[in-house]
Amino acid sequence: MEEKHYKEMEDALQNFLDSDAGKEYFENMKKINDIKIGRYNRFEAWLENNDFEALMYRLIHEHNDEYQEKCYHRGYEPYPNRKLAFLIDYLIHNYEPIEVPEIEPEHFPSTIYFFRGYYFQTICGQGCFHRIYNKADMRMVLQV
Repeated sequence: MEEKHYKEMEDALQNFLDSDAGKEYFENMKKINDIKIGRYNRFEAWLENNDFEALMYRLIHEHNDEYQEKCYHRGYEPYPNRKLAFLIDYLIHNYEPIEVPEIEPEHFPSTIYFFRGYYFQTICGQGCFHRIYNKADMRMVLQV
């Protein structure tokens, strides 16, 4: 790209940032982030008084064959429901990825997080899918 085009893009971005619409956009993004942080804090408080294993069994049960068949019937690959999506989002924003050679895919990039006895793996190619492994026996307990 020519230098002129970079300058035009920079000016357009600066004009947006200085505009009322730009300020409103970033205020809205801050509100969304504050809501997420509040949800993460409530989840951490919930974990102090509740059994994470029970939550995991519930998530595994909710993503059973019937759920996956329903996703296919609607024309989608199976995907995490809202509860599992929240848990994955929580891990991404609050934990650092780790390396686990035993479960690394051979051909696609992935990230793995460890949380409360489980490895949560996200593998991305043309799309992303998630695998959850039980650390105790390295058995995959869920894939969506």
